[in-house]
Amino acid sequence: MINKKHNSTKYLLYLNTLLLLLLFCCASTKVVQELPGWVKKPTSKYREALYLSAVGSGSSREEAKRDAISSLSNIFRVDVYSDRRIIKVYTEKIKGEKIDVEQSMNLLTNSALKSENRLINVREGETFFDTKTATFYVLMFINRTETEPLYLDEIEKNDKVLEEYYRSSRDADTKFEKFIYLKKAIQVASINKGLRQIHQLISQMDDTPEPPITVQKLNLELSDLGKKIITDIKVSGEFPEELAGFLREVIQDTGFTTGSENVDLTIKANLKIEPISLPRKEKFVRWRLLIDVNNDMTGNTMKTFTKEGREGHATDEGARSRALREVKKIITDEFYIEFNNFLNKSLGE
Repeated sequence: MINKKHNSTKYLLYLNTLLLLLLFCCASTKVVQELPGWVKKPTSKYREALYLSAVGSGSSREEAKRDAISSLSNIFRVDVYSDRRIIKVYTEKIKGEKIDVEQSMNLLTNSALKSENRLINVREGETFFDTKTATFYVLMFINRTETEPLYLDEIEKNDKVLEEYYRSSRDADTKFEKFIYLKKAIQVASINKGLRQIHQLISQMDDTPEPPITVQKLNLELSDLGKKIITDIKVSGEFPEELAGFLREVIQDTGFTTGSENVDLTIKANLKIEPISLPRKEKFVRWRLLIDVNNDMTGNTMKTFTKEGREGHATDEGARSRALREVKKIITDEFYIEFNNFLNKSLGE
């Protein structure tokens, strides 16, 4: 009986030892698990000469994909100035032919990579799950050969529109018409400048077509012409000096010159701010902004731009200052867009 018990105990110890060894081997296997080479070097899987690639990581596969796309989007960032407040104002259509600004801007920004319609052919390559860290790795790539023609087609299409705008500025009879057509040309040229940079990055060759007219040349012509278009600013009501300053900023951003002689455009603005009584500890004011624009070159008058609101602060002065800050933001953004939209429509295309 003693021997049987001894043997049984010995056998159980043997099994336990064997089980511990198996568990240790399994644990050791997890510890020595290596990441695929493409996680640290995606070009080892997708050659740089043929593909743009990036690896993302995350707690889920979708999160890892988003991270990889974000890394890809950094490759497509270009430093190109374009006034996105009014870019659509001046590029809506030309002689019945529409230019797809949204398409161009998508190709120019990282929203192209995040688009569900695979606008620039972003594809998923490899996927790996690291059991040790519970992390997903996803490799995303863009085929250079397939993507390069998308940018080239967009560039060539926009260049044709750019040339048409520029010809129209040359053929125009008045300085106002010349100015607006140049403004249109600049918006298209600015977009295409960015598209050209990305095309060069993708193609890795010197086959990107040169622009028919450079942004620098267009800006120089616009600046020279803008000096000849005089805008008279007349303000009344509260904070007249500040209000006039905000409007001068709009005029300068548009490209015109301010003055009171040989006037081509007249802007009249009034700001009213008055205290209001509310059952609160703070002090409140109500403000109302009115701006009228008359284009003496065309005889057109802009619909009165009207905005109003309410601001509060611990003091009356603080409430008035907040109202002024809000007015500035509205003038340099909303009014700026409306003003340029009015100018464009005054062309009477």
